[in-house]
Amino acid sequence: MFTATTNCYQKLSMKKKLLSGAVALLLLTQACRKTEVAEKNTQLPVTTIENSSGLRLNAVGDYGTYQVIGAENGKSARIQNFSIANGGMVELANYDNAAHSKWRITYTGNNYYKIMNLGSGKMLESHLFNGQYLLVQVSSRDIDEQLWGLTEVGNKQYIAVNKASRLAATLDANGKIKLEAYSGKASQKFGYNELQNTAYRDDDVVNFFHRRLPSQGSVAFDQGSSIPLTWGANAGKVLWIAEDSFDGSRLVSATNANLQCGFFQYNNSVLIQPSLTDWNPDNTPNMTIANSAQGRPRQVFDNQPGTDWSWPGVGVEIGDKVYVYNGEGKGLGITNQSLFELKQEAGTQWQVKRTTPAGLSNQTDIGYAVGMVKPGDGYVYSYGSKGVFFNTSNVYVARFPESDPQDWSFWNGTVWSKTRTSDNKASIATTQQNVNISYLNGKYIMMVMDLGWFCDPEKHNIYMATATSPLGPFTSLKYVFTIEDRYRGHLNRYYTPMIHPEFNNGKNELLITYSVNFNECNTGDNCKDNQMESIQYQVKGVRVPYSLIGL
Repeated sequence: MFTATTNCYQKLSMKKKLLSGAVALLLLTQACRKTEVAEKNTQLPVTTIENSSGLRLNAVGDYGTYQVIGAENGKSARIQNFSIANGGMVELANYDNAAHSKWRITYTGNNYYKIMNLGSGKMLESHLFNGQYLLVQVSSRDIDEQLWGLTEVGNKQYIAVNKASRLAATLDANGKIKLEAYSGKASQKFGYNELQNTAYRDDDVVNFFHRRLPSQGSVAFDQGSSIPLTWGANAGKVLWIAEDSFDGSRLVSATNANLQCGFFQYNNSVLIQPSLTDWNPDNTPNMTIANSAQGRPRQVFDNQPGTDWSWPGVGVEIGDKVYVYNGEGKGLGITNQSLFELKQEAGTQWQVKRTTPAGLSNQTDIGYAVGMVKPGDGYVYSYGSKGVFFNTSNVYVARFPESDPQDWSFWNGTVWSKTRTSDNKASIATTQQNVNISYLNGKYIMMVMDLGWFCDPEKHNIYMATATSPLGPFTSLKYVFTIEDRYRGHLNRYYTPMIHPEFNNGKNELLITYSVNFNECNTGDNCKDNQMESIQYQVKGVRVPYSLIGL
């Protein structure tokens, strides 16, 4: 039986070209230019409350990142087993600098706080289950069960009492945190040590892509490029570009968000989000087209004759039109590339036209799926890549004037030329194959991920770098986050890094995303009881403080 998993392996093979015929000599000549990975930017933790900073939150809305230390044993609070699910529980362990060991604490007023785990993006909650209150993580809700009174009781020690249950966080004999009536014992006292604000999983964005109703159109897919709109009736809206997509009609039921087993319904789809701040999936419908060549109105980019798929990706808006890069192929091979033009309308059905700019189309030497940037200098910069060795790609850049998206030129290492070249000297960077480039605050931003296509890779991190020119050079890659999505006890496959600079959440934090797709380990058939978990084939979100990467 074909599943999304099967196709995604083909997708990675086609898009990223894991292997190439490059020789060792080429790698040696590139070594001096390769974008190197810098060490994690860590801040020394503490092992005693005496050396902690204490809470430093005074005004309503103030927030900070904290290490939480137990008074009884000096160990730090973390979510067990890197859980990213509702219901994950808290334990004390040696501090390890992982996101699951860090907490964002936000002051809400009247001595109450909300406590979010950075690894999951979920809030600590006093949750009533079978007549017992449990301390668990749950998606953010405006309820008293997620409000905590953090009161200092002397010597930088605090107690944490829930507003709803009136129970206190308490360390048990097994190192787990439970809830019980406050009695003043040491196991109920904790310290707070302020750390540098760092990246965290954005649970609101994750839940936005966890589309759970048949009426929501596309419910499970990969890719996740975004294009902000400014034209007319669509001003303030955002297009989300998806590739191989399952339709809501394939959900098990209106109350079961798993997928019925089988193949996806269309090779791509487009969602239109009503605003930058509306993360309710009910409000984000599918775009449609008239006269679909494949009889799939929700597949906006038709498959071309003789091909099996069209995979759109990065794009920009120019006036009343949106231009989207598209890869086209058959079986295990990419056969062509195109630039689609979407003419905006007030509704959800737009006019769609395929174009083939010279230099982009009728070649597969360089794939221009890495990024498309409109910095405001009159040009749009299109970034591409070519595999030169295992998990190693050269990055190239082309451009076209905003006034003429068909007029492409290519950087050859010295000047802009009408002749495209993949010579080593034309490359502006060499890095891992999972790469995306975007733009914000006068800087070109590169996002790179460790290879996520094998069973439980040793490294599964996200890194970022910046440049002040579309040609680079980029700074050394800086570690920002570790991907901990899991399927049946193993790391998910992950891929398609994407940067979304338009989503300013008011905290100077950059939104980035990636896709997951089951895993590469021997975990058995993804189809169980005629169901597949839709959350294993969706887009996930992370927020990165601007300050962490020099924005």
